[in-house]
Amino acid sequence: MRFDWAGLQASIQDQVVGFVRRMCAEHPDEHVYGAAVHEFYAESGGTIACTLVGVASEERVAALASDPLDAQALRWSPADWPWQLDPGPAEEEWASRLEAAATAGNGRHWDAVHQRYLRTAANACKAARKQLVADGIVGEDFIVVAMDEAWELIPLSLTRAQVRRHFPELDAEQREADRLAALPPEQQVIELVAIVESGSSPLPSEQAVQLLRALGVLAVPAALARLDGSTDKWFWAKLLADIGIASAEVSAALERTMTNTRLDEPDRSWAAAALSRLGRMDLVVKRLDSIPPGVAAQGFAAPYTSFRDHGAHGPLDYAPLESALAMCPDHRPAVFEQLAPGRGLCSIGPDEAETALAALASALPVVRRHALLVLSDAPLDAEQRRRYTEQLKRLRRDDPNPLVRDAAAVLGG
Repeated sequence: MRFDWAGLQASIQDQVVGFVRRMCAEHPDEHVYGAAVHEFYAESGGTIACTLVGVASEERVAALASDPLDAQALRWSPADWPWQLDPGPAEEEWASRLEAAATAGNGRHWDAVHQRYLRTAANACKAARKQLVADGIVGEDFIVVAMDEAWELIPLSLTRAQVRRHFPELDAEQREADRLAALPPEQQVIELVAIVESGSSPLPSEQAVQLLRALGVLAVPAALARLDGSTDKWFWAKLLADIGIASAEVSAALERTMTNTRLDEPDRSWAAAALSRLGRMDLVVKRLDSIPPGVAAQGFAAPYTSFRDHGAHGPLDYAPLESALAMCPDHRPAVFEQLAPGRGLCSIGPDEAETALAALASALPVVRRHALLVLSDAPLDAEQRRRYTEQLKRLRRDDPNPLVRDAAAVLGG
């Protein structure tokens, strides 16, 4: 499906320019210093909502603030600004067209469409500022910024000098990221591990973890060393799972952690979960006599929770869980609880929908219910949606397990 990206950019630009013009005309004695496109909201594979436009003046922010620190925080907090422009019918129409483009083809291009939308919004901000300055509505110090929750769009909508002036913390992060990128990969690992462990760096720990994950096999030795020596063993077990390299050395280290009776249960549980994420649920089964039931339950459930959505993971596969629970049926109730609604289940992609649809006929209630739940939010084509609806009705009416029937009833409305 072709989409009019130039038209969308022009629409956002016109919306910003028109609102800034209006605010400047209505408040000629105030210094309007910035505008923001904000409240970006999207649900992966589905909804892409309209944004708001906020405009702020020095005087309004000063009046809202209780002290200088509060004023600084409010300066770039557009949700708190008093001047807001809600989306109108034209913006709602663009959102509908955008969502249709993103969800076409069974949602296979949703991420690409969404990312292009974000870049388009950032480009519209740059174009709006250029037009407003050229028309003499605002001065050179005025900026228009796209502000998503993670602040990832700010550098895309501003120049480096503007980021340095208005968002110095982002500038410091970028300088640190540039410094790290210039280092040899082995040195990057050393410094990123130090950032994660100390937390004292312009680069946020979350970003350091992402970079470690991206370094893949190069980061594995450091993660293994800290799995053995660190007090935060759960963190390094999780990172090994996210990297996704199931070598014999990694599996052995995680198995040692899982069975170490001197450790707290959370560390052991994360090690069990990592083993299952890496395709070694068989080791959890093998060592059931050496681990608490809670550790085993989290290990069995891990590949089917939101934990698996971070980093590398294989396709949805219920066979390991069905095999494990066939060998140790006493653990079924605990796993059923681990995979209950509201516990944070994995999100599945278009290529996994058939696996989940087939699982609706599983002999295990926990698998049937899990498949029901993840399919409810999955990008399905028309035929898959029809089959899912039919199975939903069948399970709501005939399933022998009342909790599966309850889940089907809730999902079926």
